[in-house]
Parts: sequence; C-alpha cells; structure tokens
Amino acid sequence: MGTLRELIAGPVIGFLLISILGISGVIAQSLFIASSFPTSRNTSSLALEYNVEPELHAQIVLYSTLLSILTVTFTIYLSTILF
Repeated sequence: MGTLRELIAGPVIGFLLISILGISGVIAQSLFIASSFPTSRNTSSLALEYNVEPELHAQIVLYSTLLSILTVTFTIYLSTILF
C-alpha cells in the first residue's frame, strides 16, 4: 500500500511545485511526468549492498514498476490536460 501512496504522492507534490514556481508548457509536462516514476530502485540497491532484506526490496521494486504502468500512463494523460 505504501508503494501506491508514493506513486500518487509524487505527481501531487510535483504539480504543487510546478504551480508554485509558475512553470508551464513542455517543461511543466516533462517535470510532471518525471515525478510519477517509481524511485524504489535506489532503495533496493542500498538494501542489497547493506544486506537489509534485499528480497523484500526486490519485490517492492517489482510491484512498484508494475503499478507504475498505470500511474505513469494516467499522469501522461493528465499532463496534456493540465499543461
């Protein structure tokens, strides 16, 4: 459930920052789309390096990547509407 929350929170925070900074156009779309990508790969690499439940983190990467198929697609569509 935490993975879904992160995949949704990223674009929301990205939208707020883009709005506050007054960015528009293609740059705003690019930043908004980039904010929806899963970031768990970095934590998985650290977990593997320091041997902190690497199997669990590998599963999280798998699930967040599969779930990001939906969230990134929706974010791309939403970026064409918002910006």
